[in-house]
Amino acid sequence: MTTKTDDPSGRPHANREIGSVLLPEGSAGAVRRWYPTQWPRIGGTKLLPLPSDAFLTDAFLSQYRPGFLTFAYAAGCGYHPHNPAAQGLVGIARRLNAPLHKLSATTQSDPTTRLRELSRGRYGALTMTAEGHLCSELGFDTWTFQVLLPVGRPLEGSPVTVQERGLSVRLPHDLGSEEFEKRMHDLMQDCSLGAWLESPGGIAHCRMADIDRRTLRRYSTYGFNATWRRSVANEIYFFRPKTDDVDRLIRIIEVIIHRHVTLGAAVANVSFLSRGQGIEKERAV
Repeated sequence: MTTKTDDPSGRPHANREIGSVLLPEGSAGAVRRWYPTQWPRIGGTKLLPLPSDAFLTDAFLSQYRPGFLTFAYAAGCGYHPHNPAAQGLVGIARRLNAPLHKLSATTQSDPTTRLRELSRGRYGALTMTAEGHLCSELGFDTWTFQVLLPVGRPLEGSPVTVQERGLSVRLPHDLGSEEFEKRMHDLMQDCSLGAWLESPGGIAHCRMADIDRRTLRRYSTYGFNATWRRSVANEIYFFRPKTDDVDRLIRIIEVIIHRHVTLGAAVANVSFLSRGQGIEKERAV
């Protein structure tokens, strides 16, 4: 990975050969080869702006009432103890030579239940072969939470607490978990794998690395008795859980909560009723 500058000679590893080896032979790391690709970062190159006393002011404290507890996480999947061919999301990351993880949140009292659901449903397993056929890749039934190691810490008074394998978030009483998750995605969507694959940078990288982009697009299938629904797996992002990417995730969550509490109705909702789940559109009263 490099940092873009106007002067190519000033770039780190400017003289490296494209595709040159970064890790020793046999390494299990995902980023094994060097490419002059500027990977997207959630929240941009800097933390989203928020005053250091944002959660200590009267404007916030007078309006904030604690609601549901939710657990924001980064998850990965891949190596299977009995099947070396099953590589899951790790395999996709290794093909791209980029850091990829699933980012989302759950209100389940035992967050590991969400992992069992993801593994049972093989989240993100469905893709397209180079010949244009749908297929389900192996290794997407081993989802695990990743250890988060931020560089800094949440702001003083923040409703976000860093746990070892996730972020404990106390939502405002009038911010639903579904809306919270959608607002997270709304602020991070440019860094999702799906969006990046359709971007000029994604197209250029896949051409440079000789990768068919169709084989990287991820979908999930959801069974409803005798019927099935296919959805885009849009919660896979470029994310490094042991770097300041975690600080960016914390700040994104803090900004969502602070804006909701202090701006109220001025913040537009981005969630929606899922007609794929059989929920009909709300009728005007």
